[in-house]
Amino acid sequence: MVMKKIVFAILIIQSVLFSQQVRKEISERYEKENIAVFEITDASTEYSKDLGKKMTALIENALSKMNRFNVVDRRNLDKYLKEMELQLTGITDKQVIEVGKIYGYSKAVTGRIVSANVTSEYNDDGTVSLYANVEMVLQIADVETTKIMYSSKLEGSSYYGTSSYPSTSLRESLLNEACNNLAYKVENKMRDIFKIVLKISDIRDGNVYLLAGRNQGLDKKTRFKVYRKNEDIILSSGDVISGGYKYKGSLRIKELKGDYAIAKISRGNNIQVGDVARETVIGDFGFGIFVNYASYNISPFQKSYQSAIKPNEGQMKISLNKNEYALGIHAKMGYNGILFSPNLSVGLLFGDFFKSSYAVDARFNFDININLYQEVLKFIISPYIGLGVSFTTIGEIYGGNYYIDNFTYLKNGSKIESRDIMFGIGALASLQYNVTDTIGINLGVGYRFYTNPINLGIYNDGNEISLPEQIKTVNLTGLEFTLGAFFIF
Repeated sequence: MVMKKIVFAILIIQSVLFSQQVRKEISERYEKENIAVFEITDASTEYSKDLGKKMTALIENALSKMNRFNVVDRRNLDKYLKEMELQLTGITDKQVIEVGKIYGYSKAVTGRIVSANVTSEYNDDGTVSLYANVEMVLQIADVETTKIMYSSKLEGSSYYGTSSYPSTSLRESLLNEACNNLAYKVENKMRDIFKIVLKISDIRDGNVYLLAGRNQGLDKKTRFKVYRKNEDIILSSGDVISGGYKYKGSLRIKELKGDYAIAKISRGNNIQVGDVARETVIGDFGFGIFVNYASYNISPFQKSYQSAIKPNEGQMKISLNKNEYALGIHAKMGYNGILFSPNLSVGLLFGDFFKSSYAVDARFNFDININLYQEVLKFIISPYIGLGVSFTTIGEIYGGNYYIDNFTYLKNGSKIESRDIMFGIGALASLQYNVTDTIGINLGVGYRFYTNPINLGIYNDGNEISLPEQIKTVNLTGLEFTLGAFFIF
């Protein structure tokens, strides 16, 4: 009985300690990481003088601007290391971790530039293209776990074109730009690794309060995914199996303050105080692919023409078959805004399935987004300005060669093709169901008004010719139905 009580007490203590650890790692208020940046070691090239020091300063500056780290003052750190008879450069991974436990930083950044060079490419027009490239192995050590949590090679680059001799100062300037590019990539990598994770502190009138704000590196574009912590399983042996986390929804920042943010629920139900919110990246760029069934009007027209030069030779036969609708496919890309989403789309209209006609349709769209249910179900109004170019086989030469004059003729059996352009406006009204935060399904209907076809030329075997009379080909005015998928990056 006594033994059972002891075991039960141990299990309770272990459970409490584990819960305390979780609360320490994921609390209501976001705690900044203490991070040390050790001097980046230089590559041995003729252009890389002090390149390691420059790279170190750029990384420190980038991490400071992120506002989610307490960056250790390197001067104090250097002083401390000298007392331990160590140096910022050349320190081993083991020493980085050991010093961190004493000095008080939880993460450490080290790096080594493995190559830094500028290459020249002489062009035929007499100009010179210069390419600068800096490669660095970046490592991030976790002091608490004594492990390397990230190690990979990152690359920064820059380009410059000149008509003069590429001087040494120009090459060094390009290397500096490549270092700036590399520091930007390091910053993005750090944002990806060290995402803000905290518990929801309060919910009032549908507004979700998070105790992290501008001072912790948040901005209006930051999004959060919300998770519920499942119950842990405590085994009779005392081991704890983590229950993990279950996804519940997403948040979009509505109002941003210095030390807190107010967010609205963009997806999900039953989000509660204490749920875990984890920073996520949902981009501003959208890409969609749509199948459309739209008006593609061709009026039937049948007529043959004899040559005035040699009427007993071949004839020109113009033959247009009736067509009302055509399938097409559109690729759409542009800015993914909350209320407005300007974008471009380019489509291929199959006409009569390429038998005699097809068209290219380009549009500038200005989507107006109306949320019907959170950001899960949207009603989208898309007015647009369009331009269509059609390619239509309108006839052929038969019964012999068709003579334009005594020396020029069109070969028997050759095709006659018309190229036409149309300008217009239109609008689509569609429902979009967002399956996830980044994938949506769209169903729409609309109408468009396009001009009558403006002929860009009539061609036979690649040569432009004239017809006895003007032939009207495709008219794009009419109804349109669309079905597609939309992706956010």
